[in-house]
Amino acid sequence: MSDKVNLTIDGIEIQVEPGSMIIQAAMDNEMYIPYLCYYPGMKPYGACRMCVVKAEAPTPDGSYRALPGSPASCTTPVSEGMRVETNTDDLVGLRKGIMELLISEHPHGCLNCHRVELCGPTDVCLRHVSVNDRCVTCPKNERCELKDTVRYMEMELTTPLTYSNRHLPLEVKDPYWDMDMNLCIVCSRCVRACDEVRGDRAITLIDKSGRSIIGTAAGTSLLESGCEFCGACIDVCPTGAIVERDYKWDKAVQKISTTCPHCPVGCQLDLDVNKRNKVVRSIPNRQAEANMGMACFKGKFGLDFVNNKNKLKKPMVRKNSILEEVTWPEALDFVASKLENHKKGDYALIASARGTNEDNFAAQKFAGLNKNKRS
Repeated sequence: MSDKVNLTIDGIEIQVEPGSMIIQAAMDNEMYIPYLCYYPGMKPYGACRMCVVKAEAPTPDGSYRALPGSPASCTTPVSEGMRVETNTDDLVGLRKGIMELLISEHPHGCLNCHRVELCGPTDVCLRHVSVNDRCVTCPKNERCELKDTVRYMEMELTTPLTYSNRHLPLEVKDPYWDMDMNLCIVCSRCVRACDEVRGDRAITLIDKSGRSIIGTAAGTSLLESGCEFCGACIDVCPTGAIVERDYKWDKAVQKISTTCPHCPVGCQLDLDVNKRNKVVRSIPNRQAEANMGMACFKGKFGLDFVNNKNKLKKPMVRKNSILEEVTWPEALDFVASKLENHKKGDYALIASARGTNEDNFAAQKFAGLNKNKRS
């Protein structure tokens, strides 16, 4: 007997794990429902209401009963035989109304402009949008989930270009990132990631002149609030409200997957590389088994040494008192020739704490430590 739940989304029959939320069921089957507050791996929250759907559940007599209203798909669990619709005219109109409320306090002159693909940071704006309010001058431009959602919904200009600016100063008192609460949509992803995933509770929702924004409970800096500076809040933020300070405006032209070099855990990272071949951003891989989208402050912010022009790129061997670059085979042959002159136990081997578990295991065996002994 199958332990899967059978349901239909937009006429397509699917099977999912029991207890799954509708939005996760859709994502697992490559169906898209717009969302802004939901994030895989965190508890359902239902703050933005962008993921509303129409759903019907079967009754014992074989008929279907509609769930009240338009439930949020991120907080509604699937049930056997459920029927879900995600893109009816009513739902599309409802989402657009919700989006208009969201962007009424967020700069949106570029969000629904037909020239957004052609415009640059130094171009004259035909809509007379302030330079500070343009998408093209936002550090999260082309990485903004709010912008992507507006594009998907094909929003038209039904809201005025003016918006209720919060006039909050840019927070720059912490060492690794900047916080611009004028761009916050209060999805609470950052607060929940800090609490649910990291267990730190360094940030929370606070009241600022009648508006909810992100801050610390006691009004202190993050240095004083117990923050570990893991950067999880940055990784989950859908807008430019929280961004890395270094290279914040640099755009990535390629992504490189790698393993963090700072310790043996083996955290997998996706690195953003700019057109000058510099690593400008480190994003923990959500699918990696070793870290599941998490990293420490070293993995998130401690990789700038990769961009050092003086870093060693090849092994070096001292010849006539001068270090010269050689190939790896030459370097290994050189080391092997030197080891021939030493008996077992007459040399010491130094391994790095930054080496992988596999590297240090091999070094341990090479040194002859902890060898299995037969009785």
